[in-house]
Amino acid sequence: KIEVRFDEDQCTCSDYSIVVTNPPPDALDPDVWRDFFEQYSEKGVTVVTVALNNEQLVRMLANRRHFRNNLRYHLPPGTDIDNEETLPKAVQDAAQARKEAKKSCMGMLCNCTLVPILRPFGLFLTEEQLYEKVQALTPRIQELQKQKYTATRIFVTFETEAGQRNALAALSVSKINKWRNNTRALGSSSLFQGKILRVKQPTEPDAVRWLDLSVPTMKKYMQRIITAAITCGLIALSAFVINKARSNVGVVLSSALLSIFNMIIPNIVKLLLIMENHTAEGGRQASLYFKITLFRWVNTAILILIITPFTKYIGDGGKDVIVSVCGLLISEMLLSPALRILDIVSTTRKHYFAMRERTQEAMNSHFNGTHYNLAERYTDFTKVIFLCFFYSSMLPSIFFFGTLILATQYWSDKFCLLRVWGPRPLIGPQVARTSRRYFFSAALVAFAFASSYLYAQFPYDNVCDPNDPVDGFAGKYNGVEFANGTTSDITVKADNSVAYCDQRFDWHFPAIPMWQSPDREWMTESQEDMTRIYGWTSIAALTVFVVFVFGGYLTTLMVSLCKGAYKPEGKDQMIDFSGLKGMFAYIPQVKYGGYAYPFLACDIDDIDEELVGWNDPKALSYDEHNLIYDVPYEGMKRHARGDGGGGDDTTVEETMTTSSVKKDPIFSIVKHYPPGWFKKDA
Repeated sequence: KIEVRFDEDQCTCSDYSIVVTNPPPDALDPDVWRDFFEQYSEKGVTVVTVALNNEQLVRMLANRRHFRNNLRYHLPPGTDIDNEETLPKAVQDAAQARKEAKKSCMGMLCNCTLVPILRPFGLFLTEEQLYEKVQALTPRIQELQKQKYTATRIFVTFETEAGQRNALAALSVSKINKWRNNTRALGSSSLFQGKILRVKQPTEPDAVRWLDLSVPTMKKYMQRIITAAITCGLIALSAFVINKARSNVGVVLSSALLSIFNMIIPNIVKLLLIMENHTAEGGRQASLYFKITLFRWVNTAILILIITPFTKYIGDGGKDVIVSVCGLLISEMLLSPALRILDIVSTTRKHYFAMRERTQEAMNSHFNGTHYNLAERYTDFTKVIFLCFFYSSMLPSIFFFGTLILATQYWSDKFCLLRVWGPRPLIGPQVARTSRRYFFSAALVAFAFASSYLYAQFPYDNVCDPNDPVDGFAGKYNGVEFANGTTSDITVKADNSVAYCDQRFDWHFPAIPMWQSPDREWMTESQEDMTRIYGWTSIAALTVFVVFVFGGYLTTLMVSLCKGAYKPEGKDQMIDFSGLKGMFAYIPQVKYGGYAYPFLACDIDDIDEELVGWNDPKALSYDEHNLIYDVPYEGMKRHARGDGGGGDDTTVEETMTTSSVKKDPIFSIVKHYPPGWFKKDA
């Protein structure tokens, strides 16, 4: 309810839009899509975006733009990199000057160590290498420009929220009818070229991952399975290292390593996510959240119990569980927030590398703010909740520690959000819903299970009173040999004999007193009563979790197979899209690391530029950030403004030889249909 109320308080483009996920491949005319969807809205359609499956072309153009910018940075100021006659000579002169320049000790060390490792990833390339990459990409791009591209997604933005809701309701049919394209399930007016359209509410415009829209669903699932398997391998590796450090050095090092792994592994998982394709940033964040949470839950809570001997659970030794958990809590309270606030990498870039850059643009790139992930912040929160729940029966004071940690996280993250981190896209509620529906519920189930097992196994000494006790054991014993092969002198104070009993409940479910051996019982009467309560409560918690979490999902899935499942959320705010300030449309663009602004990948001549969503005050026009003008092609509408022969009204036909035959579009299409009053105001 709170989520819906927040959504009602802020109107965004997603509230007015739908996305068609199965458009006919040749349906490339935005006017046709507007005419079809205007039947659902009295005030019509405002923006239509036709996204094409040209991801490979756009990706190569973005790489070429990046290599050209780097090449311009390496060449002397004023060098014309568009002049193919003088550019090779300028590259050779710059390379010769670099080789003759005096190198520092640090530079020589980096050239021998880091540079050879990073160059295969496109980093620290020389002038010759950058020039070769640009020359190699240009003919490949020209070949891709000759290919025919089809529609992969259609984004339609209505003038009113009612138009969006009417369209979603009218086109909502069962999944079976969609799969079979059962045209009898809808009226003829709701069929587009004799086809049932699959429509849904899209994510926010800046959260769309435009280069992943055409990836097949099966390929996405396989990618996620592979990355999940690698994540499990990282969990096993970190457990091995922490166990060795704990056994050979002590709890201080193992706790520090645990916090360090909790900082490093998320970055490794982020690299793994390069292998995954997601149509929306929210889905990517949810995948990242799942993997990081799995790692941190295992490493933070479960691993300690696995690597610690059973009889060392509640002792006061340096390697006992209680001491380890306390050390971990202190580390999470102090070390992790301190590292985030210090932000060593970003601070080094701002105060060391930025002042040594050659251009203003390169220097500004160091001040874009530290990149952060909402999923990672959620995992820190759920990790503390899980740790407190898991060990609360053994260490009740852990809730006070958890409160202090969460308070520290809140204030440190607030400081970083306002002073350290860069802006992030509006990704929607996917991560919050995943956390609330699955992980918070799973933490409560773990709370019940951990409490039942830890309470049932108390006092963790594997010692029971025998049925026939014998007296006379008190005294001093010399040269006693222990199970690990060592010998020592011990003093026994208890006079009665004891017997060994296995108090572990590893393979018994639920944790109730009946699993005790009849002749080796260690529970007191009150402990047995509490163990029964905890044990059966854990079963009830698991049942409720399965029924309400997975059962609800399965019920929704089964219902959607038989009928349309669309239900509007929240109230219609009765505000027109064009009347809202700060609204932006679905504009295909590519976010490239190290750049303050994205690269546009479509023609925006037919839209109001305020719909782009960002503005570079230093650029003459958006053409400076648009990839479609980088490599001329047949059928090109015009050159970039201020780029050679092109001008505001100069067409390509006036400046280059092109075919008179109309060519199919090779870039996504965006068209704006403003209402009449908007045109008058403009």
